[in-house]
Amino acid sequence: MMIKSALGMGVPDIVRPKDITTGNVKVNTLFVSYIFNTKHGLEELTAEEYDAAGLIDDDAEGTAEERTFRLWINSLDIEGVYCDNLYDDCVDGVMLCKVIHKINDKAIDWKKVREEVKNDFDRNGNNNEALSACKNSFKLKMIGLGGTDLTKKSHKECSSYCLANC
Repeated sequence: MMIKSALGMGVPDIVRPKDITTGNVKVNTLFVSYIFNTKHGLEELTAEEYDAAGLIDDDAEGTAEERTFRLWINSLDIEGVYCDNLYDDCVDGVMLCKVIHKINDKAIDWKKVREEVKNDFDRNGNNNEALSACKNSFKLKMIGLGGTDLTKKSHKECSSYCLANC
């Protein structure tokens, strides 16, 4: 009944009864997150509340996930890195490599990264190095995502990556 109700609210079909009954923490957490994001019960801010909160105007663009990642990247205080547009700024792979390096300074093989990007071959190489670091250093499963997807600014469905990385 719980899964049927969630589907009726617009939550994607990502969980099975066995996941719930066996206590699959990662899948269940993702499921609950989707429920909250779909029906959080919070009212939209009024213009006065928005102004009082001091929210930055440029955060009105993009999805919540894109804004969150942009703000997180900017909060890392990496020299020479400022993310204004997630897709445009990550296209050459250099910023992604710097962010990954900030998290784990041994994850990126800087001999494979071209900081002076000249063409798509360089972009693909940098993005592949970033994805390789995510796979090897952080043990993330990047199913269906390659360096060329990042180079082409592919806006693939984020939920499949979240589920794969659980």
